[in-house]
Amino acid sequence: MSELRPPNISEARLSPEVGRSAMKKAIWRLAPFLGVLYLVAYIDRNNAGFAKIEMTAALGMTEAAFGLAAGIFFIGYLLFEVPSNLLLEKFGARKWIARIMFSWGIVAVLTAFVQDATQFGVIRFILGVAEAGFFPGVLLYLTLWFPREYRTQVLVIFSLSNPLANAIAAPLSGWIMGLHGMWGLEGWQLVFILEGIPAVLLAFAVLAWLPNSPKDAKWLTADERAWITDSLAREQADTESRHGKVRLREVFSNGKLWALILLFFGIVFGAYGLGIWLPTIVKAMGDFTIGTTGWLVAIPNLCAALVMIPWERAARKQGNIPLQVGIALTITALSLLAAVAAQHTPWLALIALCVGMSALFSSTPLFWSLPPLLLTGTAAAAGLAFINSVGNLAGFAGPFAIGWISETTGSAIWGLLLIATLTLMGAAIAFTLSRRQLFAGQLPGDTLR
Repeated sequence: MSELRPPNISEARLSPEVGRSAMKKAIWRLAPFLGVLYLVAYIDRNNAGFAKIEMTAALGMTEAAFGLAAGIFFIGYLLFEVPSNLLLEKFGARKWIARIMFSWGIVAVLTAFVQDATQFGVIRFILGVAEAGFFPGVLLYLTLWFPREYRTQVLVIFSLSNPLANAIAAPLSGWIMGLHGMWGLEGWQLVFILEGIPAVLLAFAVLAWLPNSPKDAKWLTADERAWITDSLAREQADTESRHGKVRLREVFSNGKLWALILLFFGIVFGAYGLGIWLPTIVKAMGDFTIGTTGWLVAIPNLCAALVMIPWERAARKQGNIPLQVGIALTITALSLLAAVAAQHTPWLALIALCVGMSALFSSTPLFWSLPPLLLTGTAAAAGLAFINSVGNLAGFAGPFAIGWISETTGSAIWGLLLIATLTLMGAAIAFTLSRRQLFAGQLPGDTLR
């Protein structure tokens, strides 16, 4: 691949030592900060699940109506995700991510003042529009910084925000709801206000902290910037020479991309079905208080956060990432079935949920290492957003379906059976992809640690 190397870049500047230095700086400068942004986003997206405990009675909503309104967030996401990501590529990550955070923070706060199910559905749709493009925008941003062999390491640090958000939000929301009456507001209203404000404040932190690309990073040396630029250029050329270049107009009809979308659908159905309904499921298992429910909901999420990094390391060393995703989703499904079977023994059900959620959340960073094997350039901007937006329709379907099941059966726990079925579908697709050379090639082993 030497012909792809710009003539003004010396061998010394492209040395492995320079690369390791550049990656260590970039990972620890960017990944924790982006993770904090995603943590706040995830809290604002899922805190309705905890507010629901008081909110449905206050607004006169049925279980199914709440599930529909909570899930409609993803319709707004679907409609505006691809345009938002293309605008991010045009205006730069720094300004566009700051815009996204500011607007979603304002909308999250305004959720506290809805008066009925219709207004709640409208504000959830607007929240989806406001946040559209954040997650795939960050994924696109990471492809501008990290070659393939480092990307899953960054993704797993970033994705830790998902279970950590649930673990933090559950006891935090329980505590906030205990402040009922402060400022003349109900507890569920305070949840939306106090948990929405950080997004607004962090929008200004983005402008101060986040560079648009490596060339704007003053904390990298010239050699380190050259190493990143050259490594990514060679990787892109290699991907396009071996697998062909997917053009923007071909993104929406590419069969391999649709396989990834269906796989992601199975992952998201479980993640958001559990994220929205787990407080209700756990509370029903033992008729716990709101405070106790918050701490119990935190346990499976903390378990997931603890195992995600070692799980990613083990999966990357084993290679064939789709196979590892399929194994994780199979473990998820079996664990959720065990939780249903043990529903009258809360401690056994909680153990099963710990295993299931650990496997489910660990599959996410592994999954997101697959699309860049297929997509580059502008097609990556559109493709990552398309995968996320269509796959995230499961974020609408999951809460709505579990709400209907809860209303029909009298218990949300039976929704775990539906989640198990959809994650098994995702596992089957992952096992199929594991036999395709494009996706099954081993990612390089530990290059940083």
